[in-house]
Amino acid sequence: ILSKPVVLVSVGCLSIRFVIFHIYQSSCKDSLRKFVVLKKNLNIEVTMDEPVQIGDLPEELLPHIFDNLPLQDLKNVSLVSRLWSQIAFSGRFMNRVLLKLDFRDGAPDLHRQYLLESSRAYRHIGFYYRSDQLDLGMLLEVLEKFEQSIVSLKICPNYFIMLAELRQILVQVPNLESLYIVSRICPELGNREPMPPFPVMNKLKHLYLENDGGLQLNEIDFRVMTPHITSLDMDCDSERALEVYTHFSEQLRELAVFFKRDDFFLPFCELRFPKLEVLDFYSDDQQFDIPEAVRIVCAFFRRMPKLRRITLRCNVNEEVLAVITENCPDLGTLYLKGDNLGAKSFRHLGQLKKLTSLKIEGWIRCNILQDCKPIPSLDSMYLHSVLIDDTQGFFRLLKDVAPNLRILEAIESDIDDECLKYISCNIASLRSLLLEFCPNLTEDAFSFLDRLTNLHELKLGYLDVPHNLFELIPKNSVRHLELYRCDKLDDAVLPLVAEKFPQLCYMEIASCHKITLEGVDRIRALMPNAEIVSFMLF
Repeated sequence: ILSKPVVLVSVGCLSIRFVIFHIYQSSCKDSLRKFVVLKKNLNIEVTMDEPVQIGDLPEELLPHIFDNLPLQDLKNVSLVSRLWSQIAFSGRFMNRVLLKLDFRDGAPDLHRQYLLESSRAYRHIGFYYRSDQLDLGMLLEVLEKFEQSIVSLKICPNYFIMLAELRQILVQVPNLESLYIVSRICPELGNREPMPPFPVMNKLKHLYLENDGGLQLNEIDFRVMTPHITSLDMDCDSERALEVYTHFSEQLRELAVFFKRDDFFLPFCELRFPKLEVLDFYSDDQQFDIPEAVRIVCAFFRRMPKLRRITLRCNVNEEVLAVITENCPDLGTLYLKGDNLGAKSFRHLGQLKKLTSLKIEGWIRCNILQDCKPIPSLDSMYLHSVLIDDTQGFFRLLKDVAPNLRILEAIESDIDDECLKYISCNIASLRSLLLEFCPNLTEDAFSFLDRLTNLHELKLGYLDVPHNLFELIPKNSVRHLELYRCDKLDDAVLPLVAEKFPQLCYMEIASCHKITLEGVDRIRALMPNAEIVSFMLF
């Protein structure tokens, strides 16, 4: 829509020119549609020949541009002008911002002054501190300052938080909707007067407890204190924890539970969660090899027909998987380990008409997909720490099972050159490809990358590819390229990026130690319309 590059202003790594291109590129159908709607609603006319200056952007248009920016770029545009800063840190944009108060190395008075003078209505605050150096007075001052706006609080001491301190903090945040206590809750020591009761937090919906030790204290009862929660994330390794889960079971919509011991696993599975939509199940010790355990777990999933997202960090067997697919028709996201699943086990997935995302961990057989009906809705496949007895055979089956696959991630996978060539030639629907810690890949693996004509995003990390990688990559359609810890790449190959990636809009180079800032500047000069970001990971 903008016919030629116009540098409006640059802030840090962000060119505002790129922001506008990022939103309104003529090749982006969704953005074009949004732009047409905006023109009608705001009565804006943009001609192809008129140069665009920063003052030409109407205030009403800025929020629509900012909506499409990642958080770091939103922070960068806030430095352009006072108006842009006010818009970037107001209204709905504050839902994306976490105010991180890190006082593990002390709390300078200047920080206190800045916080107390801030005009921003922060909604999410994270507080990090040393347990023996808590400046409770300062924290309470900050919470009082943002009392009316704060809806999410994360408390992260390095060891513990005292019960009385926690109570004083929670009294100060009556509108809290999400609470994360990332530490142990410890009782007061020695003689003390009776503690006033904890406040009842009627608006709280999400509760996260790093440690269930606080459940054992008589002074605090989350069943009374948080009566309306619909999301709960905590361990289940005590009778008190099981009682808490039992109390909330009828109202929970989201649940994450971690079993450090397996003696509470089956009692938990006898509970009913009729409204549950999201489940994260973590039990490494549970192998589902006892018939009675399998029966109880199968009955558990039969009672949850509303599940939309399941993460099973445990070794389920085919019988459990079959029950899930038969009784959870709205399931859209499924993450599981494949160690105990045999040939044709994934044929049950063909029943899931709404499945969009599948993540597999562990060891799987290539024929696990055999006899599975096509799943047109499946557009994302994640292979994390996966070993497959025949990787190319797996993708031959996946091609037919997921005809509309758009996203493929392989992290710590045994994908090799021939497998990636097969993917490039046969899964043309791919738009995003991430390859990380894949030791069997060489530079030759990317020689058919141009066959992926819809590929817009390519991310390569921790790959032992040689410096001549870009010599063998053909010219392609990638617009977003990320390289991190590809340590054999150097400055000499960067000019080839401009030749082989002519449509590139964004490039990120992270901790590629042989690539220098001078090399990055040269590629920026060759590709003035692309945003090139370089930084080191620590």
